[in-house]
Amino acid sequence: MGNLGAVLFAILAGVSTAIEAFVNGELGKNTTALIATFISLVVGALFFLISILLAGDFKDLANINSINPKLLIGGILGGLIIYFTVKSVPSLGVSNTLTLIVVSQMLIGFFIDATLLKESIHLYKYIGAILLVIGTFFILS
Repeated sequence: MGNLGAVLFAILAGVSTAIEAFVNGELGKNTTALIATFISLVVGALFFLISILLAGDFKDLANINSINPKLLIGGILGGLIIYFTVKSVPSLGVSNTLTLIVVSQMLIGFFIDATLLKESIHLYKYIGAILLVIGTFFILS
């Protein structure tokens, strides 16, 4: 996949995140945050199970034993994202919640790039991060 495909998928992830935040926030108003998170994850799991079956990848799913167990924490983190979003949207609204999510993702992303992946971070990224925090202040005000 080229850069254009990756950019398209990143944009679709952003669009999906915004719509998901709204829908799960509404779901949370009709039940508790834990129940809303559970429903969201079960529906998502069923959707992807059906997708795996339709794609014929079920034999690959059977090889889950070879996956390092510490990599399964991603599922827990995904659930926490939904839970925290469901708790935040009713008080902050979708745009403020997503602003804080995106800013925190970017700042943690810079940290991971610089420390775990040992990538050099250009001065412009630091300036951009500072402007991002300043912009966040204005958006939330």
